[in-house]
Amino acid sequence: MRKKFSDIIIISILILLSAIFLFPLLVTISNSFMSASEILTNYTSKRLIFDVMDGISKKFINIKLLPGTLTISQYKEVLINQPSYLLLMMNSLKITVPVVIGNVLVSLLSAYGFTIWKWKYKEVVFLLYIIVMLMPLQAVLVPNFIVADKLGIKDSYLAFILPGIFSPFGTFLLRQTMKAIPYEYFEAAKMDGDNDFKILLNIIIPQMKSGLAALAMLVFIEYWNIVEQVVIFVKDYYKEPLSVFLSRISQDNISIVFAASCVYMILPFYFLIIGQKNLEKGIELSGIK
Repeated sequence: MRKKFSDIIIISILILLSAIFLFPLLVTISNSFMSASEILTNYTSKRLIFDVMDGISKKFINIKLLPGTLTISQYKEVLINQPSYLLLMMNSLKITVPVVIGNVLVSLLSAYGFTIWKWKYKEVVFLLYIIVMLMPLQAVLVPNFIVADKLGIKDSYLAFILPGIFSPFGTFLLRQTMKAIPYEYFEAAKMDGDNDFKILLNIIIPQMKSGLAALAMLVFIEYWNIVEQVVIFVKDYYKEPLSVFLSRISQDNISIVFAASCVYMILPFYFLIIGQKNLEKGIELSGIK
């Protein structure tokens, strides 16, 4: 009986937390089907509420979950009347896709070197990887800017695509996953005359599909939402990704911001839904809490 009661309490807390986290998403989706006039009325007019404790009046925005009139005018404005939105979506893909492909390949090869090969100072070098991984983004932006300036790429996507490809997090994640594979598999393959490429292709990759999928999704989400690096390196408006454009559109044109946000979320949601099991299994195998 006591256990049932504790289960009810835990489930209730989880439901409450889920509702809190999902509320902004529900507001965004429902408001995306409101007309421009209704959006402007709700978010530019404020309700006055008198606070008895403080003795002053406070202003609150009128947030509505259900549209007064169901319409797709916001989506028409974003996808048809504003072609720049789709152009900036392509910019996001130009940044994200190379980083995902490059990071997965580089991380797989470097994790193989740290796991299978036996060489001196391997653990010391891997410790340096972890130290770099734990450093906040703000701490490495200035060195990245200096290096990009020396290489002559500070005004291009390469200024943050290259650091993204060689990010140490992927190596850490895949190394932890690769260590779960019994070492006897590699020894047996070497006795059969297989080289490193065949071991990687025939043994490691088939058993690390979940880890590779998890890494690809995590990198995709991180660089799909990239902001700080773009603000520093990209000066041309037409080269900006959607992540930066959304912050601007919310200030200049609030009537279409909800539809723009929903379209922006389609790809991350799609990959998370189809790859949820791989993401959970990949993180579980890596031992990351």
